[in-house]
Amino acid sequence: MQSSCLTRTTLAAILVSSLAISFSAAALPQAPVKDVVSLKDACQQIALEDQLPESEVATFLLDCVNDQLTEMGYQRVSSLD
Repeated sequence: MQSSCLTRTTLAAILVSSLAISFSAAALPQAPVKDVVSLKDACQQIALEDQLPESEVATFLLDCVNDQLTEMGYQRVSSLD
Protein backbone atom coordinates (compact mmCIF):
# COMPACT_ATOMS: atom_id res chain seq x y z
CA MET A 1 0.00 0.00 0.00
CA GLN A 2 2.83 2.41 0.86
CA SER A 3 4.55 1.65 -2.42
CA SER A 4 1.41 2.60 -4.34
CA CYS A 5 1.08 5.87 -2.42
CA LEU A 6 4.75 6.67 -3.01
CA THR A 7 4.36 5.96 -6.73
CA ARG A 8 1.33 8.26 -6.98
CA THR A 9 3.13 11.00 -5.06
CA THR A 10 6.19 10.70 -7.31
CA LEU A 11 4.10 10.82 -10.46
CA ALA A 12 2.18 13.84 -9.17
CA ALA A 13 5.45 15.63 -8.38
CA ILE A 14 6.79 14.93 -11.87
CA LEU A 15 3.59 16.22 -13.46
CA VAL A 16 3.61 19.41 -11.39
CA SER A 17 7.29 19.98 -12.16
CA SER A 18 6.69 19.49 -15.89
CA LEU A 19 3.81 21.94 -15.86
CA ALA A 20 5.83 24.51 -13.95
CA ILE A 21 8.72 24.24 -16.40
CA SER A 22 6.39 24.53 -19.39
CA PHE A 23 4.64 27.54 -17.88
CA SER A 24 7.93 29.24 -17.01
CA ALA A 25 9.27 28.86 -20.55
CA ALA A 26 6.04 30.17 -22.06
CA ALA A 27 5.97 33.12 -19.67
CA LEU A 28 9.34 34.50 -20.79
CA PRO A 29 9.18 37.44 -23.19
CA GLN A 30 10.72 37.40 -26.64
CA ALA A 31 13.87 39.46 -27.00
CA PRO A 32 13.76 42.52 -29.24
CA VAL A 33 15.26 41.80 -32.68
CA LYS A 34 17.96 44.43 -32.12
CA ASP A 35 19.12 42.58 -29.00
CA VAL A 36 19.29 39.25 -30.85
CA VAL A 37 21.26 40.88 -33.67
CA SER A 38 23.63 42.49 -31.16
CA LEU A 39 24.19 39.19 -29.36
CA LYS A 40 24.77 37.41 -32.66
CA ASP A 41 27.42 39.99 -33.59
CA ALA A 42 29.15 39.57 -30.22
CA CYS A 43 29.07 35.78 -30.52
CA GLN A 44 30.38 36.01 -34.09
CA GLN A 45 33.35 38.00 -32.77
CA ILE A 46 34.04 35.29 -30.18
CA ALA A 47 33.90 32.63 -32.90
CA LEU A 48 36.42 34.59 -34.96
CA GLU A 49 38.75 35.13 -32.00
CA ASP A 50 38.56 31.44 -31.11
CA GLN A 51 39.16 30.54 -34.76
CA LEU A 52 36.31 28.05 -34.84
CA PRO A 53 36.06 25.88 -37.95
CA GLU A 54 33.40 27.15 -40.33
CA SER A 55 31.45 23.92 -39.89
CA GLU A 56 30.98 24.69 -36.16
CA VAL A 57 30.16 28.39 -36.34
CA ALA A 58 26.38 28.17 -36.92
CA THR A 59 25.84 25.82 -33.98
CA PHE A 60 28.14 27.89 -31.77
CA LEU A 61 26.29 31.11 -32.64
CA LEU A 62 22.88 29.66 -31.82
CA ASP A 63 24.10 28.21 -28.51
CA CYS A 64 25.94 31.41 -27.62
CA VAL A 65 22.96 33.66 -28.38
CA ASN A 66 20.55 31.38 -26.53
CA ASP A 67 22.80 31.25 -23.47
CA GLN A 68 22.80 35.05 -23.35
CA LEU A 69 19.06 35.31 -23.94
CA THR A 70 18.44 32.87 -21.10
CA GLU A 71 20.63 34.92 -18.77
CA MET A 72 18.73 38.05 -19.79
CA GLY A 73 15.36 36.42 -19.04
CA TYR A 74 14.20 36.04 -22.65
CA GLN A 75 12.90 33.07 -24.61
CA ARG A 76 15.42 31.06 -26.58
CA VAL A 77 15.33 31.30 -30.37
CA SER A 78 15.18 28.33 -32.71
CA SER A 79 17.28 29.92 -35.45
CA LEU A 80 19.25 33.04 -36.25
CA ASP A 81 18.04 33.44 -39.83
